[in-house]
Amino acid sequence: MGKTALRLDTRRALKDGTYPVQIKVGYGTNLYLPTGIYLAPTDWNASLQVCIGTGARKINNILGMLLLSINNRIVELMERGVFSTLTKDQLRQMLTDLKLNAPTVDVPSLGVYFDKVIALKTGSTRTSYDQTRKRLSEYCGDLNKIKLSDVNYSFLEGWQRAMCNYKRNTVSRRMKDLKAVIRYAYESGVEVNPAYLKIDSSAEDDTPLRSLPVDNMRRLMTMELKGRQAMYRDAFVLSFLLIGINPTDLKKLTKENVVNGRIQYRRSKTGKNYTIKIEPEAQAIIDRYAGSRLLLNFAEKYKCFEQNCNNFLSSVADGLTLYWARYSWANYAVDLDIPKDTISEALGHRHGAHITGIYIRYSTDKIDAANRAVIDYVLG
Repeated sequence: MGKTALRLDTRRALKDGTYPVQIKVGYGTNLYLPTGIYLAPTDWNASLQVCIGTGARKINNILGMLLLSINNRIVELMERGVFSTLTKDQLRQMLTDLKLNAPTVDVPSLGVYFDKVIALKTGSTRTSYDQTRKRLSEYCGDLNKIKLSDVNYSFLEGWQRAMCNYKRNTVSRRMKDLKAVIRYAYESGVEVNPAYLKIDSSAEDDTPLRSLPVDNMRRLMTMELKGRQAMYRDAFVLSFLLIGINPTDLKKLTKENVVNGRIQYRRSKTGKNYTIKIEPEAQAIIDRYAGSRLLLNFAEKYKCFEQNCNNFLSSVADGLTLYWARYSWANYAVDLDIPKDTISEALGHRHGAHITGIYIRYSTDKIDAANRAVIDYVLG
């Protein structure tokens, strides 16, 4: 492994019979750096690694300072934890240009990190990132030729202005996607321009109200229905009773997702794990539609179930869909003055400070109590 040392490279002589003095980096790098000094073999003491010829004192001072600066740089890179992550070309660059804070060769491009993030996403979220990558490429060309450190404030502001004909929420979505990619690269140890933190990516608060008034919810739950209409209504109610579980996840549930009286599943959209207590009202619906392969038989039997269900629900109330169950649960919880942190955690949203969330495991008892309170509120 060896530490840095000086050596005379005697493999090939120059025309004047001298050879280059090099710095052997060591530490398993197999890297040799030029010093700009050339000596004859008779002017070099290999065991002491010093010049012994004409002008030896000046030459040895120069070599000593070069060796010291390289050693200091290596210590710095090791303390930062990046020494072992650098490629050979990157390490050579960092040791020969001591003004650099990060390498500029072999640095992953903006396109590479867009692809990395897209590969982690699914469904509509993945589609959004794909569209953002495409639109950004139309603005600035091949993203694989753009370094992350080049994405400065001028770049970001220019793209934002180029989208001036888009709706504000569309611009917000594109900017948020780009900022998320840059943040992912930064958290992966890549040097990025901090300008992305200063760009405003806020959206307009124009989300339509999708909460069913509680009186309407009560009427829906007690309507005399038969056949598929009853099934569609029960699917909506079950989603509500399970804290607004998404239709996609509801249809995927199997009997293995039921553990000790709780529904345990990973949400398709976000990948977050959920655990929801099965209240008696929810258990009654699950028993009524017990499936063989999946937890619910309507998820097994009927194609286009979600679409047909939404068609029925919209005939009951204008615009009503399965997703309203989630919004309705949240609004009823607000009506009951349930703490926002509890509501956020129940819905799988981030709450409070990010660092605090890392150290605190939120109590499922609070979420269970909140869900029971919401159900009791609706049932009167």
